Amino acid sequence: MPWRKKKGDRLFFWFRKPIRYWMASLESSELCISRSPISVVSIVLRGIEPPISLGRPAMDADDYKVEAVLKEDRRFIVPLYQRKYQWAEHRLLPFWEDVQAKAAEVLSGESRFEHYMGALIIAPVDIGSQISKTPVVQVVDGQQRLTTFQIFLAALREVARRNKIEDFINHVNGYIFNNKKSKDLDPLTKYKLTPTPSDREIFHDLMDMNYVDVIKKYKNLFYGTRVPKNTKYPAFRAYIFFFKWIEDFIVNGPNENVTLEDDGENSDPVNVVTDDDAVSNRIESLMNAVLERLKLVVISLGESDDAQVIFETLNSKGEPLLAMDLVRNNIFHRAEKQGAQVEELYRKLWDPLDGVWWREAAPNARPTRPRIDHFLAHVLVAETGGKISMRELYAEYRAFAVPRGKPRFEDVEDELRLIDHYAPIYETLEGRKSTDTALAWFGRKMSAWQTTTIYPVAMQLGSDKFDESVRKYITKLLYSYIVRRALCGLTTKNLNNVFQGLASKFHQDGASVETLKSYFDNRDGDSVRFPDDRELKVGIMSADAYSIAPQSRLVDILWELEEASRSSFAEKNERPTCLWVEHVLPKKWTDQWLFSDGSFAAPDSGTPEAGSRRAVVETLGNLTLVTPGLNISVSNRSFEEKKKKFFEHTGLFLNKWFSGRSQWTEAEIKERGEHLAGLAIKIWPHLNMS
Repeated sequence: MPWRKKKGDRLFFWFRKPIRYWMASLESSELCISRSPISVVSIVLRGIEPPISLGRPAMDADDYKVEAVLKEDRRFIVPLYQRKYQWAEHRLLPFWEDVQAKAAEVLSGESRFEHYMGALIIAPVDIGSQISKTPVVQVVDGQQRLTTFQIFLAALREVARRNKIEDFINHVNGYIFNNKKSKDLDPLTKYKLTPTPSDREIFHDLMDMNYVDVIKKYKNLFYGTRVPKNTKYPAFRAYIFFFKWIEDFIVNGPNENVTLEDDGENSDPVNVVTDDDAVSNRIESLMNAVLERLKLVVISLGESDDAQVIFETLNSKGEPLLAMDLVRNNIFHRAEKQGAQVEELYRKLWDPLDGVWWREAAPNARPTRPRIDHFLAHVLVAETGGKISMRELYAEYRAFAVPRGKPRFEDVEDELRLIDHYAPIYETLEGRKSTDTALAWFGRKMSAWQTTTIYPVAMQLGSDKFDESVRKYITKLLYSYIVRRALCGLTTKNLNNVFQGLASKFHQDGASVETLKSYFDNRDGDSVRFPDDRELKVGIMSADAYSIAPQSRLVDILWELEEASRSSFAEKNERPTCLWVEHVLPKKWTDQWLFSDGSFAAPDSGTPEAGSRRAVVETLGNLTLVTPGLNISVSNRSFEEKKKKFFEHTGLFLNKWFSGRSQWTEAEIKERGEHLAGLAIKIWPHLNMS
């Protein structure tokens, strides 16, 4: 039987390997309490040994009203390695609905039960034991929730200020600011909460400034009258939402149909009701609801508890945290142990990776994960040449940074500089920057082909030791490899293994043209080989090019052929943004499309002539590029009508080919296929080309 302790209404258990703390129902990495009454579940903290003695447990847990958490002079510090504030509508609206529901109960006098809002895990800091100094605790988990309470209280205070309820303003400030003690030297001690450096300025402005001044200072965050969803300061958007909802509440009372249709609108304040008592009662009901009717499960770690291990354990399985969030936590935890200037390191080498762009889903990568996670995986492949599991990305990074318990890097700054080295290369491949013309071009091509598994190889080429001409040549060969395989109808299913193997070869022997060639030597299987010129020509003449998917790949192929078709005197126009692939001879031809001997057979007739035509109608020789409007216009019309339309409405050299032809049959398709194959061999060179 496990050891069991009961103290009042607190009940928890210890187990050996792993410890299980039985407490309120918790969910996900944010440890949100469910809206149902407290139920018994377990949190499994793997790898944490229980105290040697089964006397007093190392950590303590109890439930507290929010008022009890915030009323004492105490400084909650969010470690800089934790993620920035990120709560959006899917969190803010339920939070407001909970507060509003409790406020409505207060107004009606029917409030009977407190509502659990989640967990807060804190770890003491040594300074907290000193006399005449404000105690300090680190927020190990629950900082998003704690920050939301503070933002809400600031918005509530400003609605009270607008309604000139001065006593209420001072009362709210008591839960936002600490009273200064004689030995408090850090000016940030005045705030109950100190968020991460990237959130600090705007958060403290929300705490210090009145609503009007906040709006003036951050007017650039509005898009028209709204704060966009992708704002870099979600805390500001939350503040605007809360201010709007609170004002609506004091005017109209509880509203069960709260919506987000205003999207955080910067509108003129609603008309303030004239009944001062009603305004005051409703504001006080919101204050009472937040402070007296809402509770947090507070877990206070003992001095012997490893906050880092607990943080990782709670968050390693939760979806809201990215793998890179855990990596950041791990890196800066080790930096703190080394005595590094962690805030300076964060500002210089990590903060650029903490932006909205990095957290957006990588557009062409699978599985669907934020760019930052895919970037990390690419870095690991580039640096190790090994196979990296996206499902175990954090564990993969730990094994890389500290293999077999021995740090790979002498100090954490070197580790961060490695990541910093790869970041602009990845951004160039993704089209955000253009630090190198060859890699920027290659990134555009891979975007069209929706291929990112080759990124580690491209990132290996980003070293300054490479001559630009060598980088350009290797990226052209890699692009050629992908296109040739597509035109030959070879599988794409194994490309991730091919590129990982190439990254391993580059890692082992150095990235070079010679290493690239040696990698493909004697690799003749369908899943890996680099097609030669003969195979490429056969593929163009006979393979189903129209099945190359997605169509952006086929458009890219045809546009390269278009550019190669131009004479040296022709204008060098950029590719139009929207081009469609058109069959010159329609797949469902009519009697306007006779065979070369003047006969006709329908596509589904089963005749040898129809079979021969079907064999070439999908090949590259029968395909061209047109605008969407022209595609609809020509459709299944006769060759003479199509030829006239091409002459009148398109300036593409691909379409000039048809002007001298009187008919378009299998023979003409094969002739054009031969011509395009000759161009393709030059555009997409083979490895053996000098």
